[in-house]
Amino acid sequence: MSDSFVPQSGTEQREPSLPEALMAVRKRKRTYKKAKTAAEEITYLNIVAMVDVLTILLIFLLKSVSVSSTAVSMSAEMQMPFSSTVQMPIDAVKIYITRDKIVVEDKVVADIAGGAVDAKKLSPGNTYLIPALEDALTNWIKWEIVFKRHSATALNMQILADKDTPYHILMQVLYSAGRAGAEHGGKAISFSKYRLLVMRAAS
Repeated sequence: MSDSFVPQSGTEQREPSLPEALMAVRKRKRTYKKAKTAAEEITYLNIVAMVDVLTILLIFLLKSVSVSSTAVSMSAEMQMPFSSTVQMPIDAVKIYITRDKIVVEDKVVADIAGGAVDAKKLSPGNTYLIPALEDALTNWIKWEIVFKRHSATALNMQILADKDTPYHILMQVLYSAGRAGAEHGGKAISFSKYRLLVMRAAS
């Protein structure tokens, strides 16, 4: 009996021919290329991460706008009085009183004609109250509480008025601002510091 091992015909292995070897190499290359392309493609989009980034950018932009320095564009409807004051503007809500309108930040709340606020914008029972101005300032306070988490109960206000603004319009603005307010954490938050902005006279 011979000790040599003779493989059966069903298990015999033969060397692939040259065409078969080339086809196998090409197949491996195609498989590798397909896998590499699939790995480089973005098959999904993480919306949550994008929303987080956009929220951070929005907060940053709002903060940048809120702390920006006061810039007032002079026009025929807005000529501020001059003064020798040395105090600098502070971070506060701004009310613009021009010759034809009253504006809170960038929202027009009342029209002025003939040196008086439009009667339609005044409260029927109280001619010193401008309801739209009160509402705009109340909404501004709520915005400060929600988005900036303001801890102070006394907020600042800056009034930029035309130098020829009648005194009774200033009284109406101050009265309406004094009625604006909101509650947060059991505390009443309102305006208590008012400043009338002027142009610094040349020295």
